[in-house]
Amino acid sequence: MNYDLVGIGNALVDIEVQVDDAFIKEISVTKGGMTLTSAAEQKKILQTLQSKPQKLSSGGSSANTIHGASVLGAKSYYLGRVANDDNGKHYTEDMQSCGVGFCGPGSDNGGTGTCLILITPDAERTMLTNLGVSSLLHADNVDATIIQNAKAVYVEGYLWTADKTRAAGIRMARVAKERGVPVAFTLSDAFVVNSFQDSLRDFIRWNVDILFCNEAEARAMTGGTDARQAFDKLSAWVGTLFLTLGAKGSLIGKSGHEPTRVGVLPVAAVDTTGAGDLYAAGALYGLMNHRALKDAAVIGAYCAAQVISHFGGRLPTHSHTRIENILAEYRKHSPPIP
Repeated sequence: MNYDLVGIGNALVDIEVQVDDAFIKEISVTKGGMTLTSAAEQKKILQTLQSKPQKLSSGGSSANTIHGASVLGAKSYYLGRVANDDNGKHYTEDMQSCGVGFCGPGSDNGGTGTCLILITPDAERTMLTNLGVSSLLHADNVDATIIQNAKAVYVEGYLWTADKTRAAGIRMARVAKERGVPVAFTLSDAFVVNSFQDSLRDFIRWNVDILFCNEAEARAMTGGTDARQAFDKLSAWVGTLFLTLGAKGSLIGKSGHEPTRVGVLPVAAVDTTGAGDLYAAGALYGLMNHRALKDAAVIGAYCAAQVISHFGGRLPTHSHTRIENILAEYRKHSPPIP
Protein backbone atom coordinates (compact mmCIF):
# COMPACT_ATOMS: atom_id res chain seq x y z
CA MET A 1 0.00 0.00 0.00
CA ASN A 2 1.18 3.52 -0.79
CA TYR A 3 1.03 6.16 1.95
CA ASP A 4 0.79 9.94 1.67
CA LEU A 5 2.48 10.64 5.00
CA VAL A 6 4.79 8.40 7.05
CA GLY A 7 5.71 9.47 10.59
CA ILE A 8 8.13 8.19 13.20
CA GLY A 9 8.26 8.93 16.91
CA ASN A 10 7.83 7.82 20.50
CA ALA A 11 4.50 5.99 20.84
CA LEU A 12 3.06 7.04 24.19
CA VAL A 13 -0.22 6.70 26.05
CA ASP A 14 -1.23 10.05 27.57
CA ILE A 15 -2.56 10.34 31.13
CA GLU A 16 -4.12 13.80 31.53
CA VAL A 17 -4.91 15.36 34.90
CA GLN A 18 -5.98 18.91 35.78
CA VAL A 19 -3.86 20.58 38.48
CA ASP A 20 -3.15 24.08 39.76
CA ASP A 21 0.04 26.08 39.29
CA ALA A 22 1.11 25.41 42.86
CA PHE A 23 1.33 21.68 42.11
CA ILE A 24 3.70 22.32 39.18
CA LYS A 25 5.97 24.31 41.51
CA GLU A 26 5.70 21.66 44.21
CA ILE A 27 7.08 18.90 41.97
CA SER A 28 9.79 21.22 40.56
CA VAL A 29 9.29 20.78 36.81
CA THR A 30 9.29 23.35 34.02
CA LYS A 31 5.77 24.53 33.28
CA GLY A 32 4.88 24.03 29.63
CA GLY A 33 7.86 21.78 28.99
CA MET A 34 8.71 18.08 28.87
CA THR A 35 10.67 16.24 31.57
CA LEU A 36 11.89 12.66 31.18
CA THR A 37 10.92 10.53 34.17
CA SER A 38 10.55 6.91 35.28
CA ALA A 39 7.44 4.78 35.65
CA ALA A 40 7.99 4.79 39.41
CA GLU A 41 8.16 8.59 39.55
CA GLN A 42 5.01 8.86 37.43
CA LYS A 43 3.22 6.45 39.76
CA LYS A 44 4.27 8.44 42.83
CA ILE A 45 2.88 11.66 41.36
CA LEU A 46 -0.34 9.96 40.25
CA GLN A 47 -0.87 8.63 43.77
CA THR A 48 -0.97 12.22 45.04
CA LEU A 49 -3.55 13.01 42.33
CA GLN A 50 -5.74 9.92 42.73
CA SER A 51 -8.76 11.98 43.81
CA LYS A 52 -8.72 13.86 40.49
CA PRO A 53 -10.28 12.55 37.25
CA GLN A 54 -7.79 11.16 34.75
CA LYS A 55 -8.17 10.89 30.98
CA LEU A 56 -6.31 8.08 29.18
CA SER A 57 -5.68 8.46 25.45
CA SER A 58 -3.19 7.52 22.76
CA GLY A 59 -0.55 10.15 22.15
CA GLY A 60 2.98 10.94 21.13
CA SER A 61 3.91 14.07 19.16
CA SER A 62 4.40 12.59 15.71
CA ALA A 63 1.54 10.14 16.29
CA ASN A 64 -0.83 13.06 16.94
CA THR A 65 0.27 14.63 13.66
CA ILE A 66 -0.14 11.42 11.66
CA HIS A 67 -3.54 10.75 13.26
CA GLY A 68 -4.67 14.29 12.44
CA ALA A 69 -3.59 14.00 8.81
CA SER A 70 -5.54 10.76 8.59
CA VAL A 71 -8.69 12.42 9.95
CA LEU A 72 -8.32 15.06 7.24
CA GLY A 73 -8.14 12.34 4.59
CA ALA A 74 -4.48 11.43 4.14
CA LYS A 75 -3.35 7.82 3.89
CA SER A 76 -0.91 7.66 6.78
CA TYR A 77 1.47 5.25 8.47
CA TYR A 78 3.04 5.61 11.91
CA LEU A 79 6.26 3.93 13.02
CA GLY A 80 6.60 3.56 16.79
CA ARG A 81 6.91 0.78 19.36
CA VAL A 82 4.39 -0.31 21.99
CA ALA A 83 4.45 -3.31 24.31
CA ASN A 84 2.08 -6.28 24.40
CA ASP A 85 0.17 -4.87 27.37
CA ASP A 86 -3.20 -3.17 27.87
CA ASN A 87 -1.80 0.25 26.94
CA GLY A 88 -0.17 -1.16 23.82
CA LYS A 89 -3.36 -2.87 22.69
CA HIS A 90 -5.40 0.27 23.35
CA TYR A 91 -2.89 2.32 21.38
CA THR A 92 -2.95 -0.06 18.41
CA GLU A 93 -6.75 -0.18 18.26
CA ASP A 94 -6.95 3.61 18.43
CA MET A 95 -4.50 4.13 15.55
CA GLN A 96 -6.00 1.47 13.34
CA SER A 97 -9.58 2.62 13.99
CA CYS A 98 -8.89 5.89 12.16
CA GLY A 99 -7.10 4.17 9.29
CA VAL A 100 -3.49 4.82 10.31
CA GLY A 101 -1.12 2.03 9.34
CA PHE A 102 0.60 0.73 12.49
CA CYS A 103 2.51 -2.48 13.16
CA GLY A 104 1.01 -3.09 16.61
CA PRO A 105 2.48 -4.49 19.85
CA GLY A 106 5.81 -6.29 19.86
CA SER A 107 7.11 -8.91 22.26
CA ASP A 108 9.11 -6.43 24.38
CA ASN A 109 9.20 -7.06 28.12
CA GLY A 110 8.99 -3.42 29.15
CA GLY A 111 5.74 -1.48 29.33
CA THR A 112 4.28 0.85 26.74
CA GLY A 113 5.56 4.39 27.16
CA THR A 114 3.36 6.86 29.01
CA CYS A 115 3.19 10.64 29.28
CA LEU A 116 1.68 12.20 32.38
CA ILE A 117 0.23 15.53 31.21
CA LEU A 118 -0.61 18.10 33.86
CA ILE A 119 -3.13 20.72 32.69
CA THR A 120 -3.20 24.04 34.56
CA PRO A 121 -6.15 26.51 34.58
CA ASP A 122 -4.53 28.58 31.78
CA ALA A 123 -4.79 25.48 29.49
CA GLU A 124 -1.00 25.03 29.48
CA ARG A 125 0.28 21.44 29.47
CA THR A 126 3.32 20.19 31.36
CA MET A 127 4.59 16.73 30.43
CA LEU A 128 6.38 14.05 32.44
CA THR A 129 7.40 11.29 30.04
CA ASN A 130 8.35 7.68 30.67
CA LEU A 131 9.50 6.35 27.29
CA GLY A 132 9.03 2.66 28.11
CA VAL A 133 9.54 0.40 25.06
CA SER A 134 9.24 3.36 22.69
CA SER A 135 12.94 3.93 23.43
CA LEU A 136 13.72 0.56 21.77
CA LEU A 137 12.78 1.90 18.34
CA HIS A 138 15.89 1.54 16.16
CA ALA A 139 17.11 2.11 12.62
CA ASP A 140 16.33 -1.45 11.47
CA ASN A 141 12.63 -0.79 12.22
CA VAL A 142 12.53 1.68 9.33
CA ASP A 143 11.06 -0.08 6.29
CA ALA A 144 12.14 1.63 3.09
CA THR A 145 9.23 0.13 1.13
CA ILE A 146 6.74 2.10 3.25
CA ILE A 147 8.54 5.36 2.50
CA GLN A 148 9.41 5.07 -1.18
CA ASN A 149 6.11 6.33 -2.65
CA ALA A 150 5.15 8.71 0.16
CA LYS A 151 4.45 12.40 -0.40
CA ALA A 152 6.33 13.30 2.80
CA VAL A 153 7.84 11.83 5.96
CA TYR A 154 7.61 13.41 9.40
CA VAL A 155 10.22 13.04 12.17
CA GLU A 156 9.90 14.29 15.75
CA GLY A 157 12.73 15.87 17.72
CA TYR A 158 11.89 13.85 20.83
CA LEU A 159 13.69 10.91 19.15
CA TRP A 160 16.98 12.70 19.92
CA THR A 161 16.65 11.82 23.63
CA ALA A 162 17.98 8.27 23.05
CA ASP A 163 20.73 6.99 20.74
CA LYS A 164 18.68 4.22 19.10
CA THR A 165 15.62 6.34 18.46
CA ARG A 166 17.76 9.18 17.10
CA ALA A 167 19.38 6.72 14.68
CA ALA A 168 15.90 5.61 13.58
CA GLY A 169 14.85 9.19 12.87
CA ILE A 170 18.02 9.87 10.90
CA ARG A 171 17.57 6.70 8.85
CA MET A 172 13.96 7.64 8.07
CA ALA A 173 15.16 11.01 6.74
CA ARG A 174 18.02 9.56 4.73
CA VAL A 175 15.88 6.88 3.10
CA ALA A 176 13.36 9.58 2.18
CA LYS A 177 16.03 11.86 0.72
CA GLU A 178 17.42 9.01 -1.38
CA ARG A 179 13.95 8.52 -2.87
CA GLY A 180 13.16 12.19 -3.38
CA VAL A 181 10.54 12.29 -0.61
CA PRO A 182 10.34 15.60 1.32
CA VAL A 183 11.44 15.42 4.97
CA ALA A 184 9.43 17.35 7.57
CA PHE A 185 10.79 17.73 11.09
CA THR A 186 9.61 19.24 14.37
CA LEU A 187 11.99 20.50 17.05
CA SER A 188 9.44 19.21 19.62
CA ASP A 189 10.61 20.98 22.79
CA ALA A 190 13.13 23.56 24.01
CA PHE A 191 14.52 20.86 26.34
CA VAL A 192 15.40 18.76 23.29
CA VAL A 193 17.00 21.72 21.53
CA ASN A 194 19.08 22.75 24.54
CA SER A 195 20.28 19.18 25.07
CA PHE A 196 21.14 18.23 21.47
CA GLN A 197 21.65 21.50 19.63
CA ASP A 198 24.74 20.58 17.58
CA SER A 199 23.31 17.27 16.37
CA LEU A 200 19.97 18.89 15.52
CA ARG A 201 21.64 21.71 13.60
CA ASP A 202 23.55 19.28 11.40
CA PHE A 203 20.49 17.09 10.87
CA ILE A 204 18.30 20.03 9.85
CA ARG A 205 20.81 21.54 7.47
CA TRP A 206 21.52 18.29 5.63
CA ASN A 207 18.20 16.45 5.77
CA VAL A 208 15.18 18.66 6.45
CA ASP A 209 12.99 20.30 3.81
CA ILE A 210 10.10 21.48 6.03
CA LEU A 211 10.71 22.59 9.63
CA PHE A 212 8.11 23.11 12.38
CA CYS A 213 8.89 24.82 15.69
CA ASN A 214 7.49 27.26 18.22
CA GLU A 215 9.10 30.51 19.32
CA ALA A 216 10.83 29.06 22.40
CA GLU A 217 12.34 26.24 20.35
CA ALA A 218 13.39 28.58 17.54
CA ARG A 219 15.10 31.00 19.90
CA ALA A 220 16.86 28.16 21.73
CA MET A 221 18.03 26.72 18.40
CA THR A 222 19.41 30.00 17.02
CA GLY A 223 20.10 32.25 19.99
CA GLY A 224 17.72 34.75 18.42
CA THR A 225 16.35 37.48 20.68
CA ASP A 226 12.89 37.43 19.10
CA ALA A 227 10.76 35.33 16.77
CA ARG A 228 11.65 37.26 13.61
CA GLN A 229 15.38 37.03 14.21
CA ALA A 230 15.09 33.31 14.92
CA PHE A 231 12.94 32.87 11.81
CA ASP A 232 15.51 34.53 9.57
CA LYS A 233 18.28 32.29 10.88
CA LEU A 234 16.29 29.06 10.59
CA SER A 235 14.90 29.87 7.14
CA ALA A 236 18.46 29.90 5.82
CA TRP A 237 18.74 26.22 6.79
CA VAL A 238 15.55 24.78 5.25
CA GLY A 239 13.33 25.23 2.21
CA THR A 240 10.10 25.85 4.17
CA LEU A 241 9.61 27.04 7.74
CA PHE A 242 6.54 27.16 9.98
CA LEU A 243 7.17 29.01 13.28
CA THR A 244 4.16 29.02 15.60
CA LEU A 245 3.52 31.89 18.01
CA GLY A 246 0.67 30.58 20.14
CA ALA A 247 -2.24 33.02 20.27
CA LYS A 248 -0.32 35.37 17.95
CA GLY A 249 -0.54 32.93 15.04
CA SER A 250 2.46 31.82 13.03
CA LEU A 251 5.26 33.03 10.79
CA ILE A 252 5.68 31.04 7.58
CA GLY A 253 7.97 31.32 4.61
CA LYS A 254 10.32 29.92 2.02
CA SER A 255 14.08 30.26 2.26
CA GLY A 256 15.23 33.61 0.92
CA HIS A 257 11.78 35.24 1.10
CA GLU A 258 10.06 37.53 3.58
CA PRO A 259 7.85 35.63 6.04
CA THR A 260 4.05 35.82 6.05
CA ARG A 261 2.03 36.11 9.26
CA VAL A 262 -1.02 33.87 9.60
CA GLY A 263 -3.52 34.41 12.39
CA VAL A 264 -5.45 32.01 14.59
CA LEU A 265 -9.07 30.94 14.67
CA PRO A 266 -10.63 32.21 17.91
CA VAL A 267 -11.60 29.44 20.33
CA ALA A 268 -11.79 29.01 24.09
CA ALA A 269 -8.61 27.14 24.96
CA VAL A 270 -9.17 24.17 27.25
CA ASP A 271 -5.97 22.17 26.82
CA THR A 272 -2.99 23.11 24.62
CA THR A 273 -1.80 19.50 24.35
CA GLY A 274 -1.20 18.68 20.69
CA ALA A 275 -1.54 22.25 19.38
CA GLY A 276 1.79 22.18 17.54
CA ASP A 277 1.26 18.57 16.46
CA LEU A 278 -2.09 19.32 14.83
CA TYR A 279 -0.81 22.53 13.27
CA ALA A 280 1.80 20.35 11.54
CA ALA A 281 -0.90 17.86 10.51
CA GLY A 282 -2.96 20.54 8.81
CA ALA A 283 -0.02 22.27 7.19
CA LEU A 284 1.41 19.03 5.80
CA TYR A 285 -2.01 17.97 4.54
CA GLY A 286 -2.28 21.28 2.71
CA LEU A 287 1.18 20.97 1.16
CA MET A 288 0.57 17.36 0.12
CA ASN A 289 -2.57 18.55 -1.66
CA HIS A 290 -0.65 21.25 -3.54
CA ARG A 291 -2.10 24.17 -1.62
CA ALA A 292 -0.32 27.52 -1.37
CA LEU A 293 1.91 27.93 1.68
CA LYS A 294 -0.47 30.39 3.40
CA ASP A 295 -3.46 28.10 2.83
CA ALA A 296 -1.48 25.20 4.29
CA ALA A 297 -0.75 27.30 7.38
CA VAL A 298 -4.43 28.24 7.68
CA ILE A 299 -5.38 24.55 7.66
CA GLY A 300 -2.76 24.07 10.36
CA ALA A 301 -4.20 26.93 12.40
CA TYR A 302 -7.68 25.43 12.09
CA CYS A 303 -6.51 22.02 13.31
CA ALA A 304 -4.62 23.60 16.22
CA ALA A 305 -7.74 25.55 17.22
CA GLN A 306 -9.83 22.39 17.10
CA VAL A 307 -7.49 20.37 19.32
CA ILE A 308 -7.07 23.02 22.04
CA SER A 309 -10.85 23.33 22.35
CA HIS A 310 -11.09 19.95 24.12
CA PHE A 311 -9.00 17.71 26.37
CA GLY A 312 -6.49 15.48 24.61
CA GLY A 313 -3.98 15.75 21.79
CA ARG A 314 -6.08 14.29 18.97
CA LEU A 315 -8.15 16.10 16.33
CA PRO A 316 -11.87 15.77 17.17
CA THR A 317 -13.74 13.53 14.74
CA HIS A 318 -16.36 16.22 14.12
CA SER A 319 -13.78 18.59 12.62
CA HIS A 320 -14.18 19.79 9.04
CA THR A 321 -12.36 17.68 6.47
CA ARG A 322 -13.13 19.84 3.44
CA ILE A 323 -10.30 22.26 2.78
CA GLU A 324 -12.56 24.92 1.24
CA ASN A 325 -14.74 24.95 4.38
CA ILE A 326 -11.66 25.39 6.57
CA LEU A 327 -10.33 28.28 4.47
CA ALA A 328 -13.76 29.92 4.42
CA GLU A 329 -14.03 29.65 8.21
CA TYR A 330 -10.64 31.28 8.62
CA ARG A 331 -11.56 34.19 6.34
CA LYS A 332 -14.81 34.66 8.26
CA HIS A 333 -13.53 34.47 11.83
CA SER A 334 -9.82 35.26 11.94
CA PRO A 335 -8.99 38.74 13.28
CA PRO A 336 -6.75 41.09 11.27
CA ILE A 337 -3.01 40.45 11.62
CA PRO A 338 -1.32 43.28 13.56
